[in-house]
Amino acid sequence: MKRLQRSIVLFFVIMANLFVLCSCGQTQKVECPFTEITWENSLDDVLALEGDPVESYDSIYSGTTYSFNKEFNGMQGTIKYMFDDNDKLMSMAWVYIPQSKDDLENVYQSLYDETCQLYGESGFDSNTGTAKGNVWYLKDGNILIGVMSTGVNEAIQYQFFHPDVSSKKPNK
Repeated sequence: MKRLQRSIVLFFVIMANLFVLCSCGQTQKVECPFTEITWENSLDDVLALEGDPVESYDSIYSGTTYSFNKEFNGMQGTIKYMFDDNDKLMSMAWVYIPQSKDDLENVYQSLYDETCQLYGESGFDSNTGTAKGNVWYLKDGNILIGVMSTGVNEAIQYQFFHPDVSSKKPNK
């Protein structure tokens, strides 16, 4: 099961980085709703808030990813803090495994609506059948909401990126 969850998370990280290759420089202050941690916080701050990690492994930013069980909006999921090789926080993600297809759609729609209300329409929308997602390209860091469905397993990821790893919105 952990291997499956890690595979799902890896898929989202890859998908997120593909989406994040672009950003349009909007000016809203981005605040991550599932944690009090900000880009200025250290690993020690994360550990003080979240406690001992459930697991840790190499991050795509040449540092370490720390995972913690985390409830958000009444749903039990996993929060992941991804650090670079200088222990600088680069990404925060909350991952949720839905109980049903309806749960998946309802949670995705709720996160999408909330993010649209705060930051306007998404700058990128993708739906390939097995994966779908939206990206908000913001000056203070990109936001990704993604869904991955293998037919057997499904997951939703709500991810916030540090401005240093957020890039520009693609030109059409």
